Amino acid sequence: MEVKLPTAPSADGQSGVRQDAALSACSAPFELLHDLSAPHHDFGVAQGPPPPPNLSIQPITPSTVPSFRRILSLLLPIRYPDKFFAESVANATPSSLARVALWHERPRPAKRKREENPNESLQASANPTPESSGTASSQLELNPGTVIGGIQCRMEQLPFHPSLLASPKHPIPTTSGNRNYCYIQTLALLSPYRAKGIATALVETIVTTLCTEKEYEGTASMYAHVWEANEEALEWYVKRRFQVGDVVQGYYRRLKPAGARIVWRDLEVGDYLRVQSGQS
Repeated sequence: MEVKLPTAPSADGQSGVRQDAALSACSAPFELLHDLSAPHHDFGVAQGPPPPPNLSIQPITPSTVPSFRRILSLLLPIRYPDKFFAESVANATPSSLARVALWHERPRPAKRKREENPNESLQASANPTPESSGTASSQLELNPGTVIGGIQCRMEQLPFHPSLLASPKHPIPTTSGNRNYCYIQTLALLSPYRAKGIATALVETIVTTLCTEKEYEGTASMYAHVWEANEEALEWYVKRRFQVGDVVQGYYRRLKPAGARIVWRDLEVGDYLRVQSGQS
């Protein structure tokens, strides 16, 4: 699948992200979070339109990882190591925490068929079928879609809540021992597809996976690092039920200022109820 390059933005001015490979894989996803003017879909928290029917979100596979890799290299001033992309496809199952957003072009009805039956459109409106209604499922059958973005997370075990990562001293471990947390390693979306609820849908897909897959049972929170000067990115996360914590000083070596804020979202009973009721 080819990524449509001409319409995507550059990452000028954001070349100061840490260079070491281990930290590159977990750098803040601040490139895509610049357009907050359009309504967003916040799954029970804020009102907004659902993601477009042309969209599907699927686990990253060997066939989609090249496009995912190309998008990250285009949008982010980071060179992710090969190990990162090996992890992308390590679990291409419904429990995967690495997902791509696929855009499916809406199929056109055959022109000849419309001319032979001018009342077809009226009949289709009265009796919609997957083919006539243009649903996402019919589009999936007709074309494989184009990779337009993606998200990748990893599970971590910490002896304290991630909001305490900014503490200059190691926090006192919790009495219950280590707990499971989901770390957002990267989140990116091509610019023509922003402000459509797609990035939110990517995050919520991970929330749904955490709430439904047994291997993630007991996950307490999901979190990320965001450059402290990127107020729009911080606002984006806040609108999606994340909280903003203190600054991790010196997280970025070549950005001024060099700090990163911890943003986190605790998984609550409401998340599980929405998932169980099919609202996410």
